[in-house]
Amino acid sequence: MDDPSDRLINTFGALSQAVSDRVRRAIAEAFNAGGQTAAALIAIGHEPGMSIGQIRQILQLSHAGAVRVVERLGDQGLVVKSQSPCDRRVVHVTLTLRGRTERTKLLGLRNAAVADLLGKVSAEDRVALERAADSILSSLRSDPQGSLATCRLCDRGRCDDCPVNRHRP
Repeated sequence: MDDPSDRLINTFGALSQAVSDRVRRAIAEAFNAGGQTAAALIAIGHEPGMSIGQIRQILQLSHAGAVRVVERLGDQGLVVKSQSPCDRRVVHVTLTLRGRTERTKLLGLRNAAVADLLGKVSAEDRVALERAADSILSSLRSDPQGSLATCRLCDRGRCDDCPVNRHRP
């Protein structure tokens, strides 16, 4: 396979940044909790009861940073913590009803921000773009936590066959 052109590398990098910035702005306008708090809220909804250690890995934070994010979510009534019955050192985190509602709202904002950009692309080009995105994402090799890190802001309900999960080791 031919190497990608310098122009494709540059434009794809710029596109990636533009999409990321647009999603971040849309979420930040509605959820001003700072840092990785919104990403944590969405990620926790992927696997209710995940540990603070898992949240730390997904968000690539220090343990103290993950604890602070969970505390912020707890202070807003969006999550509840519970001690693991198997290991007292482990704390599990689950969304509250309010947290699930807020998560749904944030995913809607993310989806709208991306849909607005994709709406400017022809249907034919969207098919090609979906195929290219699927190919790129399925080439990423990662463990379950790495997959959650990649998909931390994903709306899993819209992705029946997650390409990131296709090639786990």
